[in-house]
Amino acid sequence: MGLKDLFAAHAGGESSEAPQHIINVSGMHCNACEKRVCLALEELGATGVSADHETGVVTYHGELDEDAIGNAVSSLGFALA
Repeated sequence: MGLKDLFAAHAGGESSEAPQHIINVSGMHCNACEKRVCLALEELGATGVSADHETGVVTYHGELDEDAIGNAVSSLGFALA
């Protein structure tokens, strides 16, 4: 196993070649908000999800349906920006 494979395994199994998607979510105010958004996207099948409430930027790996993302985010009281 090479260094690149070790890094990918440590980073949640995603290879550095896996496409990263970036969305903007408005309405997040704290770390708890970030966690709720991350968990919702993970339930849809996303991996490597991270959210930043200060910038509203959410990143993830995986192919998710845009409508499903919008529904999940809005069900939490947030909105896609």
